[in-house]
Formats: sequence, structure tokens, C-alpha cells
Amino acid sequence: MKIIDLTRRIEDSMPVFPGDPPVRIRTVEDGDYINSEIETGLHAGTHIDAPAHVHYGDETVDRIGLERLIGDGFLISPKTVKIPDGDIAVLKTGWTSKWGLEEYFKDYRGIPLCLAEKLVDHGVKGVCTDGPSVDMPGETAVHRLLLENGIWIVENIRNTDMVPKTFRIFVVPLNVMAEASPARVFAITD
Repeated sequence: MKIIDLTRRIEDSMPVFPGDPPVRIRTVEDGDYINSEIETGLHAGTHIDAPAHVHYGDETVDRIGLERLIGDGFLISPKTVKIPDGDIAVLKTGWTSKWGLEEYFKDYRGIPLCLAEKLVDHGVKGVCTDGPSVDMPGETAVHRLLLENGIWIVENIRNTDMVPKTFRIFVVPLNVMAEASPARVFAITD
């Protein structure tokens, strides 16, 4: 068994989507203890978007059942034609290699709308991407389609080159009543 961490670590001043608040981490030593605080938007780093992100219903992150956050994962690319068996799609674009560069948030590859429609028809629980969005820059149609169909989205994962075609995947967000949350995402392979 091999465990592959797909999560980006939250760090002070890490890159965030243009217009999102910056990440700030402050650590205070108080006698025998260290106390840290974090100030961030909920869409920083590896995070999950719940249907409430696009004003669809009231399904915030805390209302996504844990059984929907674990499943049989499968790799896809923007050129995928046939959807493999499984219930959580992981989009491998290669864009993760641009993390930390200014261009990461520009001209990235999302999921073509026709592929997103196939994922909806396939009945996936969720879609993860190694880029900053499932949409192409400036577009929102894929976000809306997936979230309005109750399919959560995880953005900014990493290490997609380390996972095989199929695997078990676990998405562990905070139990927060909000439209998004930082999440720990990992895959388990044989």
C-alpha cells in the first residue's frame, strides 16, 4: 500500500487566485506553548468548493456527507473521451508544475464543458484538478454545471503524476459552514 499526498501545504504569503485575500500565518510563543493563527480566504491552496459556492441551494462544506468524500478515484485529462469506472475524477493537466510562478493563475487548462457533462452523466461524487480552476480563465460554466448537480470540486492538488489510473481517494475538509474549505487530499494505491 502506498499513500500519496495530493495537498498543497498552506504557507504564509502563498500564491492565491487573483482577487482572493492573502494567506497570513502568525505564531506567538506564550510561556510553555506556541499559538498560531491563520488568516486566509477559504479558496487558498488545496480546497474544496461546495454547491453553495455558486449560490446553488444551501449545501455548504459541513453538509457534504463523509461518504461522498471517499471513493474510487480515476485519472482524466482535458482530452479524455471515455470516462473510466470510479466515482471521483482527478484531472491531470500538468499545470501543477507552474505552482509558485505568476503564470499559474493565467491561461490554465480547465475541463472542457463536454467532458464535465460526461462526468455529470457518469454520476461522479467529485472532481479534483491540479490547476487553479475546473473552468478556463474567465469562465464559470463548468463550476456551475458540476456544483448545481451536487458534485463538489477540489482545486490546486499536486502529485497527480504519482497516482496510477485508478486508486482510492480521500478528501478531508474542515467541518465548516461555508462555501469552501481548505482540504487534505490523499490517494491510496496497491
